[in-house]
Amino acid sequence: MTLKPRVALSREFLTAYSRLPVGIQKKVREFTEKFQQDPTNPGIHFERIQAADDKVRSVRIDQAYRAIVVHPPRGDVYLCVWVDHHDEAYRWVRNKRFEVNPASGVFQLFEVETAPSKPPDPVAPPREERRPRAVSRDTRTGLFAAHDDEALLLAGVPLPLLPSVRCLANDADLDSLRPHLPEDAAEVLYGLAMGMGLEEALTEVERAATRKPKVDVEDFAAALAEPASQRQFLVVQGDRDLTAVLNQPLAQWRVFLHPTQQRLATMQANGPVRVLGGAGTGKTVVLMHRARHLASKLQEGEKLLVTTFTRNLAADLLDNLRTLCGEGSNELRRIEVTNLHAWAMQFLTRNQVRYTPLTEARERQERMDLAIDEIGESSLPRTFFLEEWDRIVLAQEILDRDSYLTARRTGRGVRLDRRQRALAWDVFARYRQSLERDRRLEWQDVVREARLLLEKKVGKPPFQAVCADEAQDFTASELRLLRALAPRGPDDLFLVGDGHQRIYGQPVVMSQCGIDVRGRSRKLKLNYRTTDHIARRGIAILHGVPIDDLDGGSDTLRGYTSLRTGIEPEITIFGKESQEAEFVVQKLRSWIAAGTLPENICVATRIGQPLKSRYQPILSQHGIASVILEGDKEAAGPGVRLATMHRMKGLEFQNVLLANVSEGVVPLAAALASDDPTARSAALQQERCLLYVACTRARDELAICGYGRPSPFLSRE
Repeated sequence: MTLKPRVALSREFLTAYSRLPVGIQKKVREFTEKFQQDPTNPGIHFERIQAADDKVRSVRIDQAYRAIVVHPPRGDVYLCVWVDHHDEAYRWVRNKRFEVNPASGVFQLFEVETAPSKPPDPVAPPREERRPRAVSRDTRTGLFAAHDDEALLLAGVPLPLLPSVRCLANDADLDSLRPHLPEDAAEVLYGLAMGMGLEEALTEVERAATRKPKVDVEDFAAALAEPASQRQFLVVQGDRDLTAVLNQPLAQWRVFLHPTQQRLATMQANGPVRVLGGAGTGKTVVLMHRARHLASKLQEGEKLLVTTFTRNLAADLLDNLRTLCGEGSNELRRIEVTNLHAWAMQFLTRNQVRYTPLTEARERQERMDLAIDEIGESSLPRTFFLEEWDRIVLAQEILDRDSYLTARRTGRGVRLDRRQRALAWDVFARYRQSLERDRRLEWQDVVREARLLLEKKVGKPPFQAVCADEAQDFTASELRLLRALAPRGPDDLFLVGDGHQRIYGQPVVMSQCGIDVRGRSRKLKLNYRTTDHIARRGIAILHGVPIDDLDGGSDTLRGYTSLRTGIEPEITIFGKESQEAEFVVQKLRSWIAAGTLPENICVATRIGQPLKSRYQPILSQHGIASVILEGDKEAAGPGVRLATMHRMKGLEFQNVLLANVSEGVVPLAAALASDDPTARSAALQQERCLLYVACTRARDELAICGYGRPSPFLSRE
């Protein structure tokens, strides 16, 4: 039986397609649909390109535009790898090579003949000489002198680029050669450069440390079935898939997964799974693919919950899942997306539990002050009581005096004798009475009551599985509710998070909340979002700060690697407010003039008030449109995005400008007002994490400015 030829789209093809004029995009869609139906159609004229890889062909889109197609030596898979204006398309493909790696079996795209200045130009030998052959060991000192040629070939280095890799002397040289290397090879080389052994570096990218037996370098279909190939090429399975991909060209990151991400998304687990990873490592992308994978296996009537801490992130997750799964798909119908507080509120309401959530910090403080005055307790600072209430009473779900008198107060800097504990409890009891009288509930009470009611109800839990994003921000009560929402068993809980990004709450041990992740913990280390320079700036803010792993252990960013170098973040502190304002305007104008869309730029501050009162009016005066991101409302209209650092959580932008990063503002003086030294230390760490989160929202460029004295966080290197 003759197999129907198939078409694969490269990530580069989608990138190029997304930049085309709308009218040309329509013609490209028409071509790809025709091409997919029959790549061998005589009406499709393949033209050879002089001085290009001999498998490469040009295909006419119209008089001015061309698609670049890789024609298989044999077999039935054709690759669409680029589309552009005629001259630009030919220029792009001129030095590209498309080969199946003889050691790994991975389909690779790399560049020869044009190379960075320091290593010598890698020149491809004639085709008959490019077959795998023994290469003598280079004994010169270099970045990879400790690894012989066989090791570098196993790392995925194409034979034509081996001389250039051999000449790399330092990390900067590797950065300059990076654009010419296949992605799978670059990742392994960065691991080796960091001091990993070959086996460890290959394990990080889900590859074996031995040659793949019997690799047929002309079998494109087998090569594209490799996980490492699928992060760069998508084999289209049908007209519907092709249309869906081309209708969402800017969301291509949802299609291409790294092998490590793919394994996590589809793994079979005997219980809860915890995934850690620094900013930009794709934790949320993995979670969405995991949700789609699990939803596809559910039976009719079964549901899966995708949840997170804030409404903003829940709204973003829902939008992305609609794109990933397809509106109206069976997978999407089986997925419920909401933040955990909203689910708990809805659950209590459905069960006739009537209450009003207590959400305003000012009202909480006023009620606690009234309770203190009624009891007459004055030996402890007033700030002590709400902190103790949040960190001990609510965190441990304490409901009576005896439990509080014997409770562990780890992490509290103010010591209490038994008499002081008794007086403090009297205040807390009076505070709780005022809430009950007015039918009010604290958020943690809402979560606890929902869980207790759920545990009392007869029948199975409401969800077959739960996927939770930003797990580091959940409290103990919230983790206990997550545990109660799905029955214990295979693939029940999938929790992703990063203690470096904890901007709410305090460290919690999962195992103490009934969530056992032993043997099912994974870590993502490759940063796909931010450049190396931006990542380093963020990491410097957390230098020397101990970070937990969400389960009682410690976590580090060792091995955290960015695959792009980028440019150094610009940090400028001015003497006057007006000078900073001028800098903000000029920086935004320069980014926009360089081609960055205003919607891909974000200006962020620690608190929201200056955005409305200062920065937005300044931008308006200079003709720069802007939109303030508020709550979970979708940004509407063109213009630079303005946001608080908290609101940026879960978002990313091409360029980010952090304004007023000044002493007293970052860290915010009011956030450090506690009389408890331990509480102040915890608040200071949260402020560091918040600035780390804000810095790592930038993909390409980061600028930080302020006036007066700089934030003390900026002095850490």
